[in-house]
Amino acid sequence: MKLYRYFFPFIISIPCFAQSIVVESGSKNSADDIYEMANMYRWGHGGASKDLDIAFQLYKEAAELGNADAQRDFGDYYYGGIKVKQDYSKANYWYEKAAKNNNAKAQMYLGYAYLTGKGVTVNYDKARGWLELAVKQGEPSAMYHLGTMYFDGKGVTKDENKAILLFQKSCSAGDSNACDKLKEIKTEK
Repeated sequence: MKLYRYFFPFIISIPCFAQSIVVESGSKNSADDIYEMANMYRWGHGGASKDLDIAFQLYKEAAELGNADAQRDFGDYYYGGIKVKQDYSKANYWYEKAAKNNNAKAQMYLGYAYLTGKGVTVNYDKARGWLELAVKQGEPSAMYHLGTMYFDGKGVTKDENKAILLFQKSCSAGDSNACDKLKEIKTEK
């Protein structure tokens, strides 16, 4: 019983003396932490007041440190002209960095850029390649855009059945454009 009196306070005190984990600048954890702070300022969550200027700077820092989500979100600032002059080329630069880091949403954005020529020259092969990568990761909008390529025969052999399957998967995953396209197709038949 005496051992218990000494052992119990020792166990309780361990967290009080635990060493803090230090995150080195430039590490993956640091980029992730900065990205989370950027989101807090972008949306005004976690006790941070909404401040798009601070969020922009934090996204930039996390993007430069290699965080794929930050690279995509930083690209969004340029794509939408948020706090900067709209610049599709700069947006695509950051989307490509994120896409090469396996970010499905960025792969879809880049595929869409090559499909429509926003900030790049239209290139159906590149569009299909990026969209297929995003589809493999289950990105609903990529399914829709790849479906439009097959439906219209843009850069691929026209295949309405393949397009409809992609639209159905996209719609089931919540993409309203795909749901609308399926209704349109059904109405035309």
